[in-house]
Order: sequence, then structure tokens, then C-alpha cells
Amino acid sequence: MKVKLTILLMLCVLMGVQAQTVSSQSVEGCYSGYYTTFSERGAETVTDGEHDVVISIIKDGMSECYFGKAKVKDGKFLSPVMIQKDDMSYVPLTSVFKSIDQNWLNQQDPTTLYDINDGMSRMFYAEDNMSGRMFFYTFVHSKPRANRRAPSADVLIKK
Repeated sequence: MKVKLTILLMLCVLMGVQAQTVSSQSVEGCYSGYYTTFSERGAETVTDGEHDVVISIIKDGMSECYFGKAKVKDGKFLSPVMIQKDDMSYVPLTSVFKSIDQNWLNQQDPTTLYDINDGMSRMFYAEDNMSGRMFFYTFVHSKPRANRRAPSADVLIKK
């Protein structure tokens, strides 16, 4: 149980729910491009199974992105998330992140912590000022989705 909780906490380091405080404009590197693309296009619902992901890690306003794999069940990702090494092998993400920000974690709703929305995990935070998010890139819509405009009232309403 402690191992699972530790892995869970380490994953939280990667994804940071304080994402609302990390705007894509304030981060240099790959994160902004992925976040903007997913926000504009949206994504299909991520299905159950193991999927390729991009893991974006942010530290000091700079981001780097890595390939990984994550298992999904009922719209939530499961521990452990795996990060890919140069030799094409995979290791648990906990090898990169050692300690989750406990203050941040205590403020989170455990029932939604692992949710995937619009093909993205939540932003997670670590004690060492690292944060991160997963992008399920194979599920992103191919084109941006614009809002459908309504016609004027006199055209739409014929009473």
C-alpha cells in the first residue's frame, strides 16, 4: 500500500493540478505548444488500456517533454506512469520525481486527481518546484473546434 501511495504521489509531481497558475504563455519550451493544441482542439475520450503519452516537465519556467506510457481505466490514469529512456526501455516516472508537494496534495480532491480531460492529465506539483502534465497525443482532435454560430433571432425564431 505504501508503495502504491508513493507512486501515486510521484505521479502527482508530474502533473500538477495548480495548472491554473501555470499559463502556457509563462512557460518556455514544449509545454506551451502541447497545452495550446489540446486546449484549442480538444480530444476524444481516452479509452481504457495502455497509451503513449507525452510527459511535460516544467521547472523554473522552462519545460522539457518526454515520451511515456500510461494505463487508463474509466477515464483515469493509473500508477505507475512510465517514462521512456534513450534505449527505448521504460521505467516508472518515480525515478525522475522523488517528492510530491504535500501542501498541494492535501488541497486536492482524491476522486478527481487522476482524471483525464480533453486528452490531458491535471497539472501536478513537486516540492522541488517541478510540475508536469501528461498529454494523450493520439486522442487529440485533428482540427480545432470552433463554436457554432447561431443565426439572428429573426432567422431562427419563426413565431
